[in-house]
Amino acid sequence: MAYECKIFDKKGKLKKVLRGNETLSKEAKSFLEQKSTKKAASFIKTLREPPKEICHETKFYNKVCIVCSREFHPRHPQTKYCSHECQKELYLKKKKLKKTNSPEK
Repeated sequence: MAYECKIFDKKGKLKKVLRGNETLSKEAKSFLEQKSTKKAASFIKTLREPPKEICHETKFYNKVCIVCSREFHPRHPQTKYCSHECQKELYLKKKKLKKTNSPEK
């Protein structure tokens, strides 16, 4: 775990920055032995990374594209196409069919 602890003096000026992955020098150890920083350091040592939640549920199951018949994972439940290209391809086919089936004047 990497953490930073910034220690300020009474006037608000930054005195020291402690990082969790660094080893402390004798000077830093003596600095941490002061009453005001001792509590802060002990509190920081107790901090842990939060446990990661594992979600086993999937919102949508894999579907098969109606144009190219490939399996894909949809972003929305009503998705029918695996990509924009497949959607465009079907749109152009339908447009072409309408054009040929429409009565000419």
